[in-house]
Amino acid sequence: MSSEDLTARMYFDQGRQSFARQEFDSAADLMRKAVEVDPYFEDAHRYLAESYGKLGYSHRAKKAWEALLRVCKNEQQRAEIQGKLNQL
Repeated sequence: MSSEDLTARMYFDQGRQSFARQEFDSAADLMRKAVEVDPYFEDAHRYLAESYGKLGYSHRAKKAWEALLRVCKNEQQRAEIQGKLNQL
């Protein structure tokens, strides 16, 4: 789910570009800022978790997946997130 907050969207869009360029440190930093602005921004939580995973920060990735699980309402997505957590 995306955010209606323009600042959160700005951070997210920049972070997604960093992620696409495989600049995972930058992507994680920007996604962290996005979820600080909008703690319910599911897409930013997901990219944050994926960025931490790409960086090998499994503890941080786990925390990000857990944060996403807390805000996600879609049962199918919740099952997918739980699967990611079980892999860590």
